[in-house]
Amino acid sequence: MKRLMLQLGALALLFAGVLHAQDIAANWQGTFHAGSEPRRIVLQIAKGESGTLAATACFIEFLHDPAKVDSFGVHGSSVQFKVNDGKGAFDGKIAADGNSISGTWAWNQESVPLELRRAAGDTAWSTPFNYQYHMKNVTYLRPSPQEPKIPFTPKLALDYMEQGAAAWTGDWQCVACHTNGSYMVVRPLMTEQLGPPQKELRAFFISTLQAEMAEDPKDLRPELDSTQAVYVAAGLAIWDSHVTHRLSPETAQALDMMFKLQRADGDWTISDDNNPPLESNRYQLATVAARAIGNAPGWLAQQKGAPVEAKINLLENYLRAERKVQGDYDRTDLLWAAAELPGLLDPNRKQQLVEMISAHQRPDGGWSIRTFAKPEEWGKGNRAEKLRAELELADPPSDGHMTGLAIIALRKAGVPASDPRLQRGVSWLLTNQRSSGRWWTRSLNRDGWQFISYSGTVYPLLALSMCGALPPTIQLPAIAGAPTASGAR
Repeated sequence: MKRLMLQLGALALLFAGVLHAQDIAANWQGTFHAGSEPRRIVLQIAKGESGTLAATACFIEFLHDPAKVDSFGVHGSSVQFKVNDGKGAFDGKIAADGNSISGTWAWNQESVPLELRRAAGDTAWSTPFNYQYHMKNVTYLRPSPQEPKIPFTPKLALDYMEQGAAAWTGDWQCVACHTNGSYMVVRPLMTEQLGPPQKELRAFFISTLQAEMAEDPKDLRPELDSTQAVYVAAGLAIWDSHVTHRLSPETAQALDMMFKLQRADGDWTISDDNNPPLESNRYQLATVAARAIGNAPGWLAQQKGAPVEAKINLLENYLRAERKVQGDYDRTDLLWAAAELPGLLDPNRKQQLVEMISAHQRPDGGWSIRTFAKPEEWGKGNRAEKLRAELELADPPSDGHMTGLAIIALRKAGVPASDPRLQRGVSWLLTNQRSSGRWWTRSLNRDGWQFISYSGTVYPLLALSMCGALPPTIQLPAIAGAPTASGAR
């Protein structure tokens, strides 16, 4: 009798395991620790028409993309799955009530306990985890037009500028024009008011330069993508101009490399020209190169009679021709570059560009990036369908990126801060900051990461600084141990 009862108990347990295996089609979520950092994970399990269970998706917090499920299996009450070519692996047991799966999660060769719980209704986490920047305990969610406006709070914007650049650099380990590239060509201009920029960002630019210099010389050809080389040169040159006030050996090396990559037309190659307005057009990139040579202390004078002088003339003539531009957007960048590279444009052309920018000002005092070029003029025109489908096509709203850039260009051209046009623009900026510290700018590319909001915040900060609209003293964040910023989860 005792043996019979044991056998029946075993059968009951086996049946329960099979039942759970059939009944785990749901979203499962839990939290594990990667080092000292907590990360959320969601596993979606669905049942196919044949009744077979499959993991249809896996989301791991602070990964750039959804995790790729390599394998998934349910054997009785045991559940195993692997993701991202074995980088992550889970082995767990379904609880008797069927509402949790407890086991071990191996991530980056470190094993930690993980309990996945069945999620439903209000308890389910929204996926994918739509962060924009993340570093330690600082997380900025992706921008949204629904983010509420707040009274102007410069500290929040400065936190975002500093933390966003550091987070991108640490997470992606590359120079990107939309984030740390924008930081290095803009932030040094505010040194007098805010103090020096992050020295770690300059060190990263130098390490990037050194890595490029270590490449085989035959790999430094004009037909290869040069976006990073131009931004490294510009960032280091602008740092020298506004922080140390002397030319560094690294800046001279970066400028030398930049001109080695110059094309015969006078511009530089962009291989992935799909991301307007910055990484999308050779002309716009050439305006950044012009800022590089115009800012490098004493460098231009040293090139008189040197072989690179012909390349400098080639760049200047290319910019003056204004061919294949992204409408008036690139012409706005041209005006900025002309202010930093003496002799690039004559006074009449500068005044024409001032009037052009002024004509784009919106009734509310701001500027909209979407009025500065036709949909087909951005990049290579492959965003035109997306842009023409936007509901605000006929009357696009003002945005932070273009309002900031317009004010910078006008101030660089000598328009006084007291000018009514600039005062209206400043008023727009002061009344349109969002709760995360950013200003909203809708991407011209994809409505995902919205990285344009970074330049769309850095430009307004510089514009306000140039118009005397920032408080005289502002405390900057301590990057290494920054508190959780507004806009975080």
